[in-house]
Amino acid sequence: MVIATGRRSFLWGAAATLVAPSLALSAQSERVVTLEWNATEICLSLGVHPVGVAEIAGYRQWVDVEADALAGSTEIGRRQQPSLEAIRKLAPTLVLSSKFRHQSLEARLRTFAPTVLLDDQPDDNDLLAAVYGNVRDAADALDRRPAAQALLADFDEQIDRLKTQIAGGASGRKILVAQPLPGVPRLRIFAPNAPVARLLDRIGLTAALDIPPEPFGFTTIDLEGLATIGDDACLVLLADGVPTDFSSAALWPMLPVVINDGVKLAGSRNWPFGSTASLAKILQDIASALL
Repeated sequence: MVIATGRRSFLWGAAATLVAPSLALSAQSERVVTLEWNATEICLSLGVHPVGVAEIAGYRQWVDVEADALAGSTEIGRRQQPSLEAIRKLAPTLVLSSKFRHQSLEARLRTFAPTVLLDDQPDDNDLLAAVYGNVRDAADALDRRPAAQALLADFDEQIDRLKTQIAGGASGRKILVAQPLPGVPRLRIFAPNAPVARLLDRIGLTAALDIPPEPFGFTTIDLEGLATIGDDACLVLLADGVPTDFSSAALWPMLPVVINDGVKLAGSRNWPFGSTASLAKILQDIASALL
């Protein structure tokens, strides 16, 4: 089952054998530069090894999808401020990045190579549909449509298997997934339009808090906010342990979710803002923590 993403998704599937000649690359000629981790993950998932990547060390630490394939890639600076000179020297045939982060650089980037900026912050705030759309858009530019179709089909199958797995022991359970923020006593929690939240709903889990959609798919919460979670809910931390700012607070042991042993750890090696591989891993780790 594939999540419907509207008329654009239908047209992409109907034209699956057509590739725009101005952007599509042959396997022999591709020299792709990626300026955002999401673009890097998609390339690697489609079997393309970028010649230049922004923040390789950070990608290895936070995303770590097919990261060994970056052994021959050149570091081109920070995601926020990539080195244009380093990009030029690589003589790329395609620059792939984020519309939100690099739209202001698009004109300059196009002087080096055709440039595709993936729309990771769509106007309708449907961030899961954007995950699917970005894979398809990247595949169009990379001449990897069959690989993208297989990738998305496999992703859907993984999510459906998790739904079956959850149905065996945690279906309908109220859940709040949170990511600790370094240096501050707050947690990042995901709004209903975030890919993680949409997928949790799809596999049969219920949001423990009613929060509105957010432009970036998340907001933050403090200890007092956690006190509003019912005693029948589960708090899943994308962490290896409870942050000291929380566990050492006087309020922590009195939280209903703590008293009822509802705090679970899904591990810190999870990137909730990534593409299909990152999201499938998070969902699997959450399911394992619950079961």
